[in-house]
Amino acid sequence: MKTHKTLTNDPEAVKNGLLDAAAEILATDSVQKLTLSLVAQKAGVSKGGLLHHFPNKEQLLDGLFRRELDLMRQEMLTAMQNDPLETGRAARAYIGLCNPNPPADKSYLILRQLLSVMLSDYQLSQEWTRIYWDTIKSTGLFKDSSPLSLMCCLAADGMFLWEMLGIEKIDGFNTDDFYKLADKITRSTE
Repeated sequence: MKTHKTLTNDPEAVKNGLLDAAAEILATDSVQKLTLSLVAQKAGVSKGGLLHHFPNKEQLLDGLFRRELDLMRQEMLTAMQNDPLETGRAARAYIGLCNPNPPADKSYLILRQLLSVMLSDYQLSQEWTRIYWDTIKSTGLFKDSSPLSLMCCLAADGMFLWEMLGIEKIDGFNTDDFYKLADKITRSTE
């Protein structure tokens, strides 16, 4: 089994190593196979070292969820900064995140696993939904988007969920055409 070398004198490096190990497990296995012992072993940290940063599996998953959202936020802000057209910029950045390309992307696989945890725990779902919306609002998406662009964002959310759940494709429906249409709509000034 591969283990990560950690810097035990750097608590932030240890914490990130633990989150990396948990992410690696979720990207290749399931939430059920993620144990604190396995995460500690993969990270090259004692179980006590792991428990210092994450006292239980729920807090480890919460830390991973928050990190993935921060990465998503940064990716969205970068896409917005690189988009020369101001109209619909935030919506296009958001929609681009919803289009997993390729669907085997590590973040996509991790979010898929975290979504399964979220759907099985009402209290966690409430907390993570609040954190998600706070993160998205911090990008300016709701402030700077037209109702039509927001509708495209919600439709992209639906497509993302559809893909994550592995629901059968609809005959004659082309996902790429959907994203091209959403992109076109966000470029309109209406």
